[in-house]
Amino acid sequence: MKVIGTLLCTLICCNVAVAQQEGSEVDQKLIEAVQAAGGQAMPLAKNDARLQVAFHLADKEITDDVLTVVAGKTSVQSLNLRGTKITDAGLVHLAGMTGLQRLHLEKTAVTDAGLAHLAGLEALEYLNLYETSVTDAGLESLKSLKNLKKLFVWQTAVTEAGQEPLKAAIADIEIVPDFRKERERAKVEAARAAEDAAKEVEELAAKMTESVKAAEAAATASNTAIKQSELAGTSAAAAAKVLAAQTENLETLTKVLEETKANPGATKESLEAAEKSVAEAKADVEKALARVEATKKSVEDTKKAADEAKKQSDAAAKTVEDLKKKSDEAIKRAAELKQKSEELQK
Repeated sequence: MKVIGTLLCTLICCNVAVAQQEGSEVDQKLIEAVQAAGGQAMPLAKNDARLQVAFHLADKEITDDVLTVVAGKTSVQSLNLRGTKITDAGLVHLAGMTGLQRLHLEKTAVTDAGLAHLAGLEALEYLNLYETSVTDAGLESLKSLKNLKKLFVWQTAVTEAGQEPLKAAIADIEIVPDFRKERERAKVEAARAAEDAAKEVEELAAKMTESVKAAEAAATASNTAIKQSELAGTSAAAAAKVLAAQTENLETLTKVLEETKANPGATKESLEAAEKSVAEAKADVEKALARVEATKKSVEDTKKAADEAKKQSDAAAKTVEDLKKKSDEAIKRAAELKQKSEELQK
């Protein structure tokens, strides 16, 4: 009995080895056939003899006839036909590829009629129909593909109404784009955008109130500074006028003193009185001159302060103007976003 078991085990192992060798030869022939047809083929992994076949980088035109090389080949796990000249007629050759899990048909001439040939590919998990002429009707042919996990329908005529029956037929399928999810996401994003815009309007209104108050305060400060500068100017003019009068008086008294000195008959008392008057006049001139210098400094300081206050007032007014413009734009944008959100919610 033990001998029989050993012989049976040896026989099974030999049969498996032969089968693997035969499978390996078949795969190699398929690889060579694909390469001869202008495509590329390679094993899925070191320990997985299934093939990945690609014609999208071929240096020659790939038409429907080329697919005869893979027709009925169950060892092909992935087939890339992106951007080739494949049509609905060519997809008939894929009908028997029951091991196919990934299929790229993007940017081909495939239509709804061609998808009917894929209905028996039960192992298919990935299908890319980007930029084809497929419509909602074509998705009906895919309902039998219960293992289909990802379907791309960008830039096709597929609609949300066409997607929903397929999602109901195949649990957990991911359709890109998923129009219902996109619509729900758009509704949420629109509502959030409308709320953010409304909040921005409120914030700008508060800033506007503060800016208007600041601008009014700056304008008042500027007017006050201007008045102080004007008063300083008036004081300076008055001081200059007094200095001129004092200077003229000094010149007159100095002339009197000179005449007194030149008069042989002038008394000592008159000479001393004239000298005293000149001395007092000089003192008055010095005081008037000091007053002029002081008012001159005041004029410079108040003028500088007035200019700075005017600059700040203009800046505050500009801030109000900019905020007003920004607020008007925000109000308009908020109204548009609110309307868009309300339309999406219907």
